[in-house]
Amino acid sequence: MDRLVHPDLKDVSLAAALHALADPVRLEIIARLVECPCLNASAACGQSTPKSTISNHLNVLRAAGLVETKVEGRERINRLRCMDFDARFPGLLAAVLANKG
Repeated sequence: MDRLVHPDLKDVSLAAALHALADPVRLEIIARLVECPCLNASAACGQSTPKSTISNHLNVLRAAGLVETKVEGRERINRLRCMDFDARFPGLLAAVLANKG
């Protein structure tokens, strides 16, 4: 099984954070995680989204420090690192989510 890498947020650039938040699918994943703090991959996106696509989007979010993923048995549970991310980039996540419409 592959090893999940969770970066220290001090090593995440603003460009990486903005790139992760720029995609509508990733933004929808973040919005779902705001509503439900812990989701498995299939609940993070719509049922019609291929697993490989979901996995790619979660990898980008994880690399940007937005998501923490824990392996529990055969499931990968994703949690939004809201407080940590907001400490690194104050107000960015709230501003993006408020204007995602």
